Amino acid sequence: MRAAVLTGVGRVEVQERPEPVAAPGWVVVRVDVASLCGTDAHQYEGRIDSPFPRVPGHDFAGTVDSVGDGVDPGLAGRQFAVKPSLPCGECAACTAGSPLDCPRKKLIGLWSDGCLAERIAVPAVNLVPIPDGVPVWGAALLEPFAVALNCVDRLDLRLGDTVLVLGQGPIGLAVARLAAASGAGQLLVTDVREEVFEVSRAYGATACLDSRADDLVQQVLGATGGRGADVVIETSGAPAATASVIDLVRKEGKASFIGFANDLPGIPVVPMMLKTLTVFGIGGNGGRGQYERSLELIRTGRVDLAPLVTHRFGLDDVAEAFEVASTKRDGAIKVVVEL
Repeated sequence: MRAAVLTGVGRVEVQERPEPVAAPGWVVVRVDVASLCGTDAHQYEGRIDSPFPRVPGHDFAGTVDSVGDGVDPGLAGRQFAVKPSLPCGECAACTAGSPLDCPRKKLIGLWSDGCLAERIAVPAVNLVPIPDGVPVWGAALLEPFAVALNCVDRLDLRLGDTVLVLGQGPIGLAVARLAAASGAGQLLVTDVREEVFEVSRAYGATACLDSRADDLVQQVLGATGGRGADVVIETSGAPAATASVIDLVRKEGKASFIGFANDLPGIPVVPMMLKTLTVFGIGGNGGRGQYERSLELIRTGRVDLAPLVTHRFGLDDVAEAFEVASTKRDGAIKVVVEL
């Protein structure tokens, strides 16, 4: 089969790879649509530890091609979104039959070959049915919304909270949309690109700020009566944005970190203590519950994914897809690869 392979920093090519096999409890999925996220771009840029060569990608939807022993054969031919974390198979959760609760589960595309291939083998428990009314390309965007929903769940947003979202990539936009739906009062967002703010405003942002501004902290303090935001959510994975969070959140406020890369600064503990902050790290989507709820938000029209998809490529053009996703040129927000 054909697959996209990262062969080094900034290098990706299409290669022939062996066909996957469905082990007991697993299925082989024919990938219909995959989408590139910030983690994929950081991996391409060398900002995340991942060995080369590696088939990247973890956000996708597809059709079950074959099933292993112990799997319902009726799954074959059906389309699913796929939860992208692989359980270890050895821990207490896995041996108790709860692999989705595995504390050692790892993301495909980073620690094992990912979904930018014609087919991929995954545990059957990772399959999430796509309801009627949700297009397969929409199901391929499910992971960012599930991560955003996990974040909003953990922050327990209150009606009228002032929320600041740093970064307006796909996850940042999803967080903004869900924060607005949760009743945020002021919803401030930052990014370096003016063109993305059109979607931010459509998703409910009340103010859009240039994250490169020297006086960004002063702008946020001015908009919040000198207090800072009740909740600050860092989604960009940019070192400067990560370092600014403690200055932007009010005393006894909440902060959440989603953006991930190896070059991020540490969180200053003493200022965090002096402000009595509640801080959350969001390492993923949190489980199947967020996937199913995200699908329901999409199915009912509460969340419109169409504004996020700015570029579509075939597998033969995957090198350009990564270049666009990395540089965010031509107004790129979400880049999808249709296989």
